[in-house]
Amino acid sequence: MGRVILCETKPATISYIFPNTKIEVFSYEELCYYIYNNTALISEEFIGVSMFKWLSHELGLTDLADKLAMLKQKDGTDLTDLLTTILTYKEYYSIDEVKKFIVRVERLKKLEPVKHRKLEADGFLRYHKYLRALAIYDEILEQNPDMNNPELLSAIYHNRGIALANNFELQDAMDSYMNAYNLSRRQESLYGYLLLMATVKQRDDIEVLAKHYHAEDMVETIYDSIDNAKRDVAGSPISRKLEKALYHYEKNNLKDFSQRMDKVIDQLKTEFREQMG
Repeated sequence: MGRVILCETKPATISYIFPNTKIEVFSYEELCYYIYNNTALISEEFIGVSMFKWLSHELGLTDLADKLAMLKQKDGTDLTDLLTTILTYKEYYSIDEVKKFIVRVERLKKLEPVKHRKLEADGFLRYHKYLRALAIYDEILEQNPDMNNPELLSAIYHNRGIALANNFELQDAMDSYMNAYNLSRRQESLYGYLLLMATVKQRDDIEVLAKHYHAEDMVETIYDSIDNAKRDVAGSPISRKLEKALYHYEKNNLKDFSQRMDKVIDQLKTEFREQMG
């Protein structure tokens, strides 16, 4: 969940899984934390029977489940009412924090559809659902070709670049970062562009490009990041599996090689399905 969460209530044996992000929560406190930090990803349909059963059967919070079920049946109840009821059941968040949350939810309701969809995509991006996020960014760009908001458009292109880069669509990612930079001169977009360019070009070329954009100070940081990424990849489980597979290939143990590569492919398929949510 992103931080250590102290749980006063009894944790569940079976988790509640949010349908769109597949994030699991095992306690009332984790549920509150997720709700508080992911408002754009939560719709009223999620606060329903499956959650009520989980609260009652797994956490023993029957009174909260019953209260939510009754609220859900009342005319005029909206998402703010349901979420606030959950957050105020116990004192995981202070009164001031809950007030700020309510203000944030109400502002979210009034946002233009484009901005709301962008926040939703950003939420998927935060949980590494890159394909889900990319689909929404592309939908926004397709449906709003004449968007007259350079800052918003730049932010969409920048985050689209992140999603593409993590899906190894490097050229499209670089184009997206450059679109973002041209719209707002965001240094982080230029950094993303140069970083990806450094994976396919020689250092001399990157230094010339950086000088052209008056960003010479980025070069060392870029190559430090690449070195760190290489070390991370070298120590990853899938990298070790590939190394073992290649070892058997070099020894002409083709049966072992094939079996190990099947496991690598299965893992990649699993990660792809998780991205799709």
